[in-house]
Amino acid sequence: MSLIQIFNTFTFYGLDVVTLALLTTVTTQLIKKTLFRHAQKKLVTFLPFLLGTLYYAVYACIRNLSIGYLLEEYVSIMEHGLSVGAVSTLYYVLYEQFVRQKSGLSATEKVISTLIEAYIPSDNLEAAAKAVAEAIERDVTGSGAKRAEEILSAYAAEEINERDLQLLSKLIIETLAHLSTK
Repeated sequence: MSLIQIFNTFTFYGLDVVTLALLTTVTTQLIKKTLFRHAQKKLVTFLPFLLGTLYYAVYACIRNLSIGYLLEEYVSIMEHGLSVGAVSTLYYVLYEQFVRQKSGLSATEKVISTLIEAYIPSDNLEAAAKAVAEAIERDVTGSGAKRAEEILSAYAAEEINERDLQLLSKLIIETLAHLSTK
């Protein structure tokens, strides 16, 4: 997407949609960091669209001083609400691409991150990879797999069982051992 296309997107929507989208983006991020921090990404994908529709409905009722407006113009409210969600998603993508600092993971941490990404919520992925890498590097007793399992258990989503954690920990140790011999 070129810079001109991005500006065209923002000028296509009205000031109300753009402003509500900013509010939606902030609210979505707060909810993702607090209430849904262990939820799968798939579950929070629709959150900006749901919040955008809710915010636009409240805004439309206040602007028209009528709750009946919701029933009379529900199609318009849904369209604008989805537009708010779309612009909110665009804000998030722009933030991720241009503002947010890139991952400062080492090569070992990147390997671990790749191996555990299906089991650890995305907001904890980098911290978990760093903690596991540090525990394995400091391991002098040969209990690195057990310590990695403990760390992963603390960061893991609730649906992962103990056996999967054991296998994942062993996979990490074996993969890192294989990489270090090359």
